[in-house]
Amino acid sequence: MRVWRRRTLLGVTVAAALVATGGGAAAHGKPPTTEGGVTTVPRSAQTTSQVTLLTGDVVTVTSGANQPTAVAVNGQEGSNGRTTITTVGKDIYVLPREAQALITAGRLDRRLFNVTGLIEQGYDDARTGSIPLIVRYRGNGVATRAAAPSGGQALRPLTSINGAAMAADKKQAESFWEAIDDDGPQAGTARTQLAGGIDRVWLDGKAKALLDVSVPQVGAPGAWAAGFDGTGVKVAVLDTGIDPNHPDFTGKIVDSRSFIAGEEVKDGHGHGTHVASTIAGSGSASGGKHKGVAPGAQLLIGKVLSDGGTGSDSEIIAGMEWAARSGAKIISMSLGGQGTDGTDPMALAVNELTAETGALFTIAAGNEGRSGASTLGSPGTADAALTVGAVDDADDIADFSSRGPRLGDGAIKPEITAPGVAIVAARAAGTSMGKPVDPHHTSASGTSMATPHVAGAAAILAQQHPDWTAERLKAHLVSTAKAHTSDPAFSQGAGRVDVSRAVQQNVFGTGVVNYGIVQWDATAPVVKQVTYTNDGDQPVTLALSLRGAGLPAGLLSLDAETVTVPAKGTATVPVTMTPTGVATGTYSAHLAGVSADGTTVVSTAVGLVRDVERFAVKIKVIGRDGAAPALATSEVRLFDLGRLALPEVLHPDVDGTIALSLPAGEYTLHAGISDVSPEYNRLWEYTQGILPNVSVKGDRTITFDGRKANSVSMRTPKPTKTDRARLGFNSFSSDQQNRYGLEMWAGGETSLYSIPTEQTNDNLEAYAGWTLTAPDLAARVVGRNAMSLDDAAYFAGNGGSVRFDGTRRLQVVSAGTGTSQEYAGLAVRGKTALVKRSAAISPDQQLANAVAAGASAVIVYNNIPERWGIDFWTRTPTAIPAMTLSGEQGGQLLELLRRDRVTVEFKGVAVSPYSYDLLQVEKGGLPANQRYRVRDNDLATLRTSYHASANGTEGGQFRFIWAPRQATAYGAIDRLIMPSTRTEYVSAGLRTGQVTKLGPVWALGGSELIETVKVLRPGQRLSPTWNKSVARTALPADLTDAAFRDNDLVVVQSSAMLDVGADHRQQPHVIQTDKVRATVHRNGELLGTANFATFAFPAVPERAEYRVTLDVAREDSWWTTSTKVNTAWTFHSQRADARQIMPMLSVDYDVDVDLDNRARAGSRFDIDLTVRHPKGLSGPAIRDTKLWVSYDDGATWQFADVDRKRTGQYEATVRHPRLAATNGFVSLRVQATDADGNTVEQIVTRAYQLR
Repeated sequence: MRVWRRRTLLGVTVAAALVATGGGAAAHGKPPTTEGGVTTVPRSAQTTSQVTLLTGDVVTVTSGANQPTAVAVNGQEGSNGRTTITTVGKDIYVLPREAQALITAGRLDRRLFNVTGLIEQGYDDARTGSIPLIVRYRGNGVATRAAAPSGGQALRPLTSINGAAMAADKKQAESFWEAIDDDGPQAGTARTQLAGGIDRVWLDGKAKALLDVSVPQVGAPGAWAAGFDGTGVKVAVLDTGIDPNHPDFTGKIVDSRSFIAGEEVKDGHGHGTHVASTIAGSGSASGGKHKGVAPGAQLLIGKVLSDGGTGSDSEIIAGMEWAARSGAKIISMSLGGQGTDGTDPMALAVNELTAETGALFTIAAGNEGRSGASTLGSPGTADAALTVGAVDDADDIADFSSRGPRLGDGAIKPEITAPGVAIVAARAAGTSMGKPVDPHHTSASGTSMATPHVAGAAAILAQQHPDWTAERLKAHLVSTAKAHTSDPAFSQGAGRVDVSRAVQQNVFGTGVVNYGIVQWDATAPVVKQVTYTNDGDQPVTLALSLRGAGLPAGLLSLDAETVTVPAKGTATVPVTMTPTGVATGTYSAHLAGVSADGTTVVSTAVGLVRDVERFAVKIKVIGRDGAAPALATSEVRLFDLGRLALPEVLHPDVDGTIALSLPAGEYTLHAGISDVSPEYNRLWEYTQGILPNVSVKGDRTITFDGRKANSVSMRTPKPTKTDRARLGFNSFSSDQQNRYGLEMWAGGETSLYSIPTEQTNDNLEAYAGWTLTAPDLAARVVGRNAMSLDDAAYFAGNGGSVRFDGTRRLQVVSAGTGTSQEYAGLAVRGKTALVKRSAAISPDQQLANAVAAGASAVIVYNNIPERWGIDFWTRTPTAIPAMTLSGEQGGQLLELLRRDRVTVEFKGVAVSPYSYDLLQVEKGGLPANQRYRVRDNDLATLRTSYHASANGTEGGQFRFIWAPRQATAYGAIDRLIMPSTRTEYVSAGLRTGQVTKLGPVWALGGSELIETVKVLRPGQRLSPTWNKSVARTALPADLTDAAFRDNDLVVVQSSAMLDVGADHRQQPHVIQTDKVRATVHRNGELLGTANFATFAFPAVPERAEYRVTLDVAREDSWWTTSTKVNTAWTFHSQRADARQIMPMLSVDYDVDVDLDNRARAGSRFDIDLTVRHPKGLSGPAIRDTKLWVSYDDGATWQFADVDRKRTGQYEATVRHPRLAATNGFVSLRVQATDADGNTVEQIVTRAYQLR
């Protein structure tokens, strides 16, 4: 994981999951597209994805191909520059500091920062140019009239939740964030509200269709015999649409609408057709055999899921609003998203629309039951929803059926079950969902199949009682269900739906009694009332009994053994829950009320969750000065080692304490004590404390005492300044099952401290790291008023300030606040302008005015005594050196100017000739002494050459270093000007890897190359090169599985533009500026195309010839060589029992060019070629290689003699013409063949330059 960040960073790592996908065109480049049989690579292959977050931070994640995960975060202008990076399991959360408090306050959906989930659901930058959101407003009725914040587009109002679906343009994400981020709170105060009248912002995530002799099983024939089949009742089906031409739906569809952009209501998936058929299908296609539960009902069809089976939350809510307001009495939803506590947008919409319209929503529980308890999906978690689980034909709970209790409050969900295993119903034409039975029918399993049974039952009941509300329909269906005594209520609710009993039975009751979460020390009895209602003309006496497997004696009790429910009346029965002596766990029972003749049976599900035992834990946080730390800038993170979940972020009270009630268990705690700038946007001092594997078995006090903290620093042989420093740890549970980590990043101005760990623990690995370069600026007043300007610092940002290189002395002139009026008549040309920071003029304008006035440099000093905060960022590179100064030193300089002429001497290093990337690892804890010192022979030394085709080319480099037990590493970018060389000192004995970018550092696009992760040795000396000619398309030499076949799928992981580095590869699927076109043929027939270089395509079992072509063009101003590369591979393959490496040939070039990728014209020149197969394939032998050269971009070619040096290696010597006889470039053309007839043909236009 690499972290590009342009300012101070607080980072952290920890894990969780998310569900979403997205559409729309990419905003930052051409999105990956495929045609025909060509697809993207499987997840097991290496992929790199880029995601723009709501705050404007851009995250790049590289994973797969047997390489450790690397992530980068590139911050946007105006961000406060401190980010926590948290990994839980496979999920990576990037949490910018400015968003953290809003997430904690419940104003921002944390899924917006789950980059793993965003990528999985198609919300990366290559596949969508906007961030899909749902916003909820404060105040009633705002949704229909509120304007979208800057950078956002309102897509549709969602009046049921007083909100709207919205898209935030990723190119304008920073503007959008500034519009919704409330900057009102003062320093030291956490943000808890959003601006612009917005109450909450959620990710507009994705829900999906829930797939994993039923009509008689639910008693439908009995209801039909009683004269009820749903006639006259409108049932809305919100799903993938419907096949309107299926015989079972003739005359049944009264209205329909698609909420999926670009798709008609017609079902291209099959799920919606199957569901609708179970509700109201006529059975015509099967001679009545597969008739629906309510064949007389009318259907409203809302397409809220695409033909791919997914839909966004906002699309689904829009469909819900349409259905409820179009007269649907019953709304069936066989879909679901991530589990929640019932307060997410879809669940809120269910509750609001039920209250508004009286429609009953029957919603699938979900198919995550194999994962255990509390696996319900939204919107089935809504209070008002009738949530449906699945049973088999024996009424046993299906293993896939999601179970309660509901997250947050322990409520019983689902409330009812229905058949959901191997359900045969209508099949949409042209689809193959489930297991097709015949052209008109298919069999499928899931709570999706159970839900329409209940919807049909509800339609029948609504026909019988058209005046009943949704609440009454729900209670009647639930309380007349058939309980399965061996299954807990948290799996089945009150039981399996029995529509025959529902229409014939006059007595019903409370369907569910929830005691919720009972505190561990609670002993007082709690009484809940169960109400029975009798619609009949005769009183009914019910015998009462409570039955529940494993129910402790005395936990649930009744005050009476019978109850008589009067005709046309009600009766209540108290149920008492007495938790004394009851252990932690979930408990449920079924209260059965049965008449003497057994014809009346009323079922009530009863449940509670006994909380775990908890202990009072007091955390005391003391700053280094002995005082309580600032409230909002210091925090404690609590990691529960017994489970994988995001840590709790806790802020101390005014006295520095945090009071918790924690269950017994094992925890790791991390304290971060921060001292920030007065603007609350720059970190000046950071102290960390770690307490690993803390055992909580009783009440206790935990103290983080900053007074005991010691400095964390690094000393190197060469003078350095700190560009970035990081403190991190990895903590493991004692059983090694769960791992958490945290990493904090800080800028060079931050002083770091750590509190020594009192007791070491083998389950803790702590580390400290630095990126160091040569000091870039020293400023001092010279002469008789000599003084050092220690606080002077360059403006940074998108390019930031140009740098002094060497020594220069300039006279200083005061220019007030730097307005154009103040420069009028001021002799500042060739001098340094001194201006004061002011709210009335932006720093960018102050700099522009200094340039316009002819100044050679400008110093902007703060308007308060301290140094500047993070706001000294320029949006474009400056034309002259631009520096900041503290208010104190700026005032001193101004006072000197009032008395005398002032000259300042600047000493600078424009580009550091060396760098240090260092990581120090401590096993078991934080030692008392973390003042580290390294020597050059402790490190690996890399004399790195960064080639470029044009002088002054901007680029960047970032290095990852993994601690031994670290799963994901982070890096930050260093801006480079190429061509150049630099000596790089790197920690030895640890896994490390580098990424090099060519092109503007702070802009999307350009080209990125990444090297294979390696371990360097102490004293090792290497001379790596980057971007050296000849750049071309190739399969990376050091990449495992660069081209392979698995059964009948071929995967190609080529790099579109690869330099000569043997261990390099191009970052796949990052937004590149290259134009790529891949084409695949099999036996001469076109299979498909793609616009990226890593792809997969289907193969046939028998031997076949495959031809893969890849055409790449790069036309950027910073790139003048290898402007076009055309490659064609021909190879043969047939199915084998094991994975095979494909015999695709690559050509490596070795030419002696300078840093500008130039060779001498008018001279003899050697071109070395290596033709190879992918890594892991040793043969067949290379048989023939030919080479041609061109000096006119391929208009004419000259054959070059090639000498074979050894197998696969060749050398050619050519004589370059005079420069004037060429266009200044040399193009190369190669053809190579192996002994089995596999070939590669490659043309590299302008392979290198001539000088």
